[in-house]
Amino acid sequence: MTEPGGSIPAGPADPEGTRRSRFSEAAFSAEYATGDQEQSRVSARRNIVARLAIIALGTVVTLAGLAMFVLPGPGIVVVLVGLGILAQEVSWAERLLTYAKRKAQVDKVKRQPLWVRGVLVAFSVGAIGASVVYVLRR
Repeated sequence: MTEPGGSIPAGPADPEGTRRSRFSEAAFSAEYATGDQEQSRVSARRNIVARLAIIALGTVVTLAGLAMFVLPGPGIVVVLVGLGILAQEVSWAERLLTYAKRKAQVDKVKRQPLWVRGVLVAFSVGAIGASVVYVLRR
């Protein structure tokens, strides 16, 4: 039985091993309910670990990007990369990434003539190169 807040109570009636096994079974049942049907418990465990690793990596990259808003670094780019990683497993990140792409008007750039896109790429590469030269000469 769970508490009103939704957490699993701890105490003498629910020892740590039982609580851990309930969490484990919940993770396995959620994994079996999503995506392809796993052939064994070992493959389900591997998928759970992979999902947790992707979520952890995406979270770290996104938080690093957020920190770069006040620290030196390409904050917006890193946040978008982190959201792209998170979007593989988390639906809210996918929605936020779609919104950011729409606001950035990425589709408008893709519809430009080839020479315009070439100029944009050349300008971007030049700006990055100038930044690297500036940092190395400093």
